[in-house]
Amino acid sequence: MRLEELAVLAPRTPSAPVPDWALGCFRLRGAAYADGSEDVPGQTVRLQVRGMSGGLRVAAARPALAGRTSLHDFTPGELAELSAVDGQVSDLSFADGVISRDNPVSFQPFAAWTLPFSMHRVGARLMEMATGGAYVQDWRIEPGSAGLMVGLRLMFESTTDGATRPRDGSVIICSEHCLLSLGRHRPLPPGPPIAQQMQAAGDPQAFAERVFDAEISYARRDASGAFRVELSTNPFHEGTVLPLGDNFVQTSIKEILRQHLDGEPVAVRQWRVDTLASWAGTGSGTPVDEVGAAWLKARADRRSPG
Repeated sequence: MRLEELAVLAPRTPSAPVPDWALGCFRLRGAAYADGSEDVPGQTVRLQVRGMSGGLRVAAARPALAGRTSLHDFTPGELAELSAVDGQVSDLSFADGVISRDNPVSFQPFAAWTLPFSMHRVGARLMEMATGGAYVQDWRIEPGSAGLMVGLRLMFESTTDGATRPRDGSVIICSEHCLLSLGRHRPLPPGPPIAQQMQAAGDPQAFAERVFDAEISYARRDASGAFRVELSTNPFHEGTVLPLGDNFVQTSIKEILRQHLDGEPVAVRQWRVDTLASWAGTGSGTPVDEVGAAWLKARADRRSPG
């Protein structure tokens, strides 16, 4: 079955979800930090559903793929540049206007975003502020965010030879937008960023294989309805289609879905459901009180041609 069908037959949402206006796919416009620094990101996207959030950040410049077919075609220095990406998936908890990230899983060997934060949205702009004042980020909602809403957390994989192994990962869908993450089978040493570890590795090519065993990919629905990757930690995955078709099965436990795959070597993935529902969405507008509504009307009237 497709996830759209399961969202109708067996919907599920967390008991303490984040507000409706915080749901959807957002792109980062910029960030300011308490030390006076500012950050204008290359490409940073974030998807947020009821109890999960995931994001991917890719620098504006990275080595070109032209004429290359695999990681082995890059020099050690270029591999370090390729690994200078980041992404994180977390469970969310919401109380008293503050959101906390729980159980974070990151592409880098550390969780960069761990501070509790508050959010405030006006129109298409979502402002995220660390509760202690460390940073503020300016996000803008993407069109096509309202509709199917899915948050799945990977429990384990079974291979075609019958072996079963645990693996972390997730699928987050906000209508036309999707984020897929798959964790590494062998964790990296905790500590400095991957680029630094890559430069110090005795065999950079072998280390790169471990690094890019993990994946975080952002995709959008194409004309066929499939999710096609637009941005990924592994640039060779861009342009490919995510394996999220009609291959999901509802188990006897409502919170568990089983996915049957045709590819090698993974045959089955089992997912824990956080969010699985249809959602009307808030669009690009946000609620306003009577005083604010009157002010907006007066502003519009003054700007209308006489």
